[in-house]
Amino acid sequence: MVKTICCNLILVCVVQGLMGCQQEPAKTDAMLFREATIAKAQVPLDKALGLLTPEVRNLPMANLDTLIVANQGLRDARQVYKNNNITHYQDNKLTELNEVISALEPGLVTQAKTLLNQTVDRTIELRKQIEEAKNQPYSARGNDTAQLVEFLGKQYNQDVKDCCLTQLSQIDQLLKSKTKEHRELIILIRSINQELAKVIKQKGYDVALKNQIQASQ
Repeated sequence: MVKTICCNLILVCVVQGLMGCQQEPAKTDAMLFREATIAKAQVPLDKALGLLTPEVRNLPMANLDTLIVANQGLRDARQVYKNNNITHYQDNKLTELNEVISALEPGLVTQAKTLLNQTVDRTIELRKQIEEAKNQPYSARGNDTAQLVEFLGKQYNQDVKDCCLTQLSQIDQLLKSKTKEHRELIILIRSINQELAKVIKQKGYDVALKNQIQASQ
């Protein structure tokens, strides 16, 4: 009798122990899908945050190519969530990356306006050089005026590209996701070649263009 009671007690304890070790309820397909989506979004986010070293953060204008890649990582992660209809998920890495890139916007705007003004200044100088070449007495000009103008044009194109246009294109890529906020500035960047052509052809147009640059945001 005592032996039977002891056996029953042991059985109860074993059953209780097994119940205590039961696995948690299996995850639903929706839960697994959500976890997979979050994991997928971490790939571009980790890559982007890894690129944002202290040097890049402290010297953003010298590392625009790196920032473009990091910004693409932010867009890729957002697209992953959007494509899979995952909303209201607070992704700390995405938030951090967005804050870092958003904090760069005022500096990018200032730099873009500085570069645009530099292109205008260089274009004004080209206009003066062309006018001087054409206004020389015929005897002094000889047959070299056309060649000189062509040389000045090629030199100017390379100078403007090196000083300004390449970096303006990079800034455009970083600001293009904020077209509503920076519409006027982006339009100016993308149409600057046409605007500079007007500076060469129309005397005084540089003043109007600089005013437009100053007013852009």
